[in-house]
Amino acid sequence: MSTWSYKAAPELSDEQYARWQSLLEERTGICFMQHKSILQKGLRQRMSEVGAEDYEQYFQQVSAIPDGVVEWAQLVDKISVKETSFFRDNYACDVVRDFLLERVADNAESDTYPLDIWSVGCSTGEEAYSLAMLASEVIDYLAVKSFLGVMATDISQTALTLARRGIYSGRKIESLPLAIKNKYFTKNNQGDFEITPALRQRIYFVQGNMLEIEQAPKLAMDVIYCQNVLVYFRRERQWQVLNALTEHLKPGGMLMIGPGEVVGWQHSQMQRSGDEQVQAYVKRGLTN
Repeated sequence: MSTWSYKAAPELSDEQYARWQSLLEERTGICFMQHKSILQKGLRQRMSEVGAEDYEQYFQQVSAIPDGVVEWAQLVDKISVKETSFFRDNYACDVVRDFLLERVADNAESDTYPLDIWSVGCSTGEEAYSLAMLASEVIDYLAVKSFLGVMATDISQTALTLARRGIYSGRKIESLPLAIKNKYFTKNNQGDFEITPALRQRIYFVQGNMLEIEQAPKLAMDVIYCQNVLVYFRRERQWQVLNALTEHLKPGGMLMIGPGEVVGWQHSQMQRSGDEQVQAYVKRGLTN
């Protein structure tokens, strides 16, 4: 019989919730004002793991600089939403595919056109690998030489570790077309499915905080895919992030966000693209 026991933390009071929410938003931009249960569940899980029973004591622990940095990262891993799937928004993926077909075809005369894509908030990797598959299919269809690079960022180190492994259950890929499964996955001895090395080497996973995009190196992207991330941000934060992402697009590049995820955003360099089923923007200017 265990010689110790853990007493579950009580419900967050309104004052405690406001304090934790303020710290979370200040450091990550994430706002759970309408999703208190997500924050409380993550706090309880992590406090249980480290044996903390008091919200105040744990707050002091994670907010301390630099001593609390590691524990803060562990807490963010618990709180961050990791729900994702391959080709989660099929219609948006079709729009990106058609965009890439036109963009690569327009640059077919180039010896090796560099095709650069950014998956923002990539979670456990399904989105990033989906984008890499889309682009690879376009390159193969057009029979052109093109260097493909996909940058995938997320705030959660745990999610990134899983993404880098590139191993998924049969359930995760059951809805994919057979041709895609056969081309981009191999079944391992445990019965799971691994992303092929050829596709995996086209993607680099990097930890990134959405609030620090303005300080990120000015890499020029053909497509920036940022879906189901900004929904947890306040409107002013959303606009700030989108303005920063715009600076990372090549002229003629596409920014894809979740339909209805951001309201009222406008930018002098961006024009709306596609129909009402997607929220896509293309950067004004030359396409090369």
